[in-house]
Amino acid sequence: MAFALGRLLFDHHWPWPVLTAYVAASGNRGRTDVLRKGVERLVGACAGTVLATGVAAAGISGRPSVTVMFAVLAVALWLRPLNHAYWAAGMTTALSLLLGYFGQDAPSLLPTRLAGIALGAALSVAAAWSLLPVARGTTASAARPVPTRTP
Repeated sequence: MAFALGRLLFDHHWPWPVLTAYVAASGNRGRTDVLRKGVERLVGACAGTVLATGVAAAGISGRPSVTVMFAVLAVALWLRPLNHAYWAAGMTTALSLLLGYFGQDAPSLLPTRLAGIALGAALSVAAAWSLLPVARGTTASAARPVPTRTP
């Protein structure tokens, strides 16, 4: 769904919902973990959008933007074990700086990125919450006694 809707709704920015759906759904410990990771990614991207807008308003461009980008990524990587939102905020800010470095209008792309992330998070949560729970331990067939023949 993320591939199809991403391509349909976001054209060549289709990886944003796909990546979010993958990140939120992979390596989870249950339904609530998918929900938590999806929300953290969206909150982090929103914070990164605010940070990126501030960086753009400060007029950082050219070589200083590359230095700031690596500094932001270093801080985000350092804070990543605390919460995924820090990593999402850092990546959104770094992406904005990178797009600005290549002459693209980064502030106009940030709302599209947020919409893609929101879609990917919603899809991963919907998939995790619509699947039936998997039983842990013994399965139902292993718990039934096996009939034996009597001579």
